[in-house]
Amino acid sequence: MRAVAFTVDVDRDVNLACQGELCSISNGGKLPRFSSSAKGLALMAGLLEEMGIKGTFFWEGRTAEVLSESMDLKGLMKKHEVALHGYDHEDFAGKETGLPLDRQSTRAVLERGTGVLDRVFGKEERGFRAPYQRVTDVLLDELHARTFLYDSSETAELSDGQVRPYRNKNGLPEVPVCWSRDGRGKRIVSYLWPYHEGKRPISDYLDLADGFQEGLLVIATHSWHPVESYCSGLRTSDDVEKGIADLRSLLEHIERSGCELVSIADHLRRKDAL
Repeated sequence: MRAVAFTVDVDRDVNLACQGELCSISNGGKLPRFSSSAKGLALMAGLLEEMGIKGTFFWEGRTAEVLSESMDLKGLMKKHEVALHGYDHEDFAGKETGLPLDRQSTRAVLERGTGVLDRVFGKEERGFRAPYQRVTDVLLDELHARTFLYDSSETAELSDGQVRPYRNKNGLPEVPVCWSRDGRGKRIVSYLWPYHEGKRPISDYLDLADGFQEGLLVIATHSWHPVESYCSGLRTSDDVEKGIADLRSLLEHIERSGCELVSIADHLRRKDAL
């Protein structure tokens, strides 16, 4: 089986963890903002709609609250999988904040984030991806206890052309993004951050997809990234248009290669997924 999941972390613009603060801000300011995320979300959802592709969107709770005031999020996501990405883009491990979340705080974040998504999109079984891809044993325990469908916070090697979901030590299905080596021997991860920041061409990710032969390849990006660069700020309209065209070329390349584009949840519901 060769399947690819296109995933989007829908969160505050250019998120940045701060020492001593649980709530992430937006780079360049003292508070979170959401305008680039809103624009990028609409563009990517529109692209997937045009191509008939079901995506997986990992929603931060506060972003869903803010954007729901001006956008029909339930309508926008009606054909896609909605999963959880924390509430305030919390650094659960406290690597940059110095404030690792204990069990009580972890529970509160999951409950608050889930409550928002239930109100905005309706109740359903959900997957999870940790902000900054940082998990703790406590977080994994709580995800399992709350019967989350899966976690997608880890990174696994694309080995001999294969990468697939597995059960982590807590018994929860883990659906990793992947890493491999490019033609120059440099590490490449299936998160598109280096592409968006001008450090890799989109062709590197076409090559990564070509090296995938079996399992589930997870491609990941952020809602704000086609609209705003972490390093250089807001993009020009021409750059935004080129970015969406590049994403289209990647997805079209994957389709032509014979891979099936699926949501993570749909893939896991197959009997041979794990």
